[in-house]
Amino acid sequence: MKEKIFDTGKAKLNYAEGPNTGPSITFLHGLTDNWLYFLPILPFITQRWHTYALDFRGHGKSSRSPPYRYIDHIKDTISFLEHTGNKNVLFGSSMGGMISLMVAAKRPDLIKGVIFGDSSIRPIRTLDVMRNYHSYWKGWRELAGYKGPYEKLIQLVSDMPVDIPGQNKKSYGENLDIISLMNKANFLRHLDPRVLDDWVLGGTDDTAFERVVTGFDEKLLAEIQCPVLLIQGNPKKGGIFTDDAVQYALNKIPKSYHVYIEEYDHNLGLYDWNTAKLLQSTNVFLETLR
Repeated sequence: MKEKIFDTGKAKLNYAEGPNTGPSITFLHGLTDNWLYFLPILPFITQRWHTYALDFRGHGKSSRSPPYRYIDHIKDTISFLEHTGNKNVLFGSSMGGMISLMVAAKRPDLIKGVIFGDSSIRPIRTLDVMRNYHSYWKGWRELAGYKGPYEKLIQLVSDMPVDIPGQNKKSYGENLDIISLMNKANFLRHLDPRVLDDWVLGGTDDTAFERVVTGFDEKLLAEIQCPVLLIQGNPKKGGIFTDDAVQYALNKIPKSYHVYIEEYDHNLGLYDWNTAKLLQSTNVFLETLR
């Protein structure tokens, strides 16, 4: 996959593009990550799909171009898809999942299917995530864009204090090996700290919360015309797509299908490169869209 730049007029988006081996699919990562988040599965997908993977503005090698609201990412994604000139499948994980649903609802002419990977699906649930994971947003904002020695950043990631309801973990690095710490450090050093400003404030500041979720309209879920695969990680392992949220999604989105992968956390095995179940679900669903 080759990295390129697309200028929306508002932001310069870094993206990776694979060979033209079939229909188009675009990958949208989650908050704090970048397109490399999907690297564990991309070699398989590129065998039969013309694959694109975006860095959202403020992430990876894309421009530092605030604001960083859902609406900005939605508009950027639509602009990029128009640029490709193809009807795409969207695979959105976490925040990318929220964006993919709104793009599908607003521009059905651009989308032939959506894979929604363990996300909130409702802004009220996003508020819960802001509150429950406040120590993550605060700590990651302090480390984002770190310019010091890489070895020091790895240690700072490991030592980052965390306080998550229901978890006894006191620092981010507890129970993580050095490769997991390197992985997170790689994402953080290519992140604009301002991406997390409103996430830090949003749990207690209604205005900051509303800024983040601007552009996500739950009423539009019922207007999504394409098939949607809803992938749920295990809530007991950190998944945020809860059972009640899954049922809400199935009731709202007309052509929706649900798969629960018990061994996965919120990151669907991508942080651990434990992707067999994810690849099975993704490839079987994709074959129905060819």
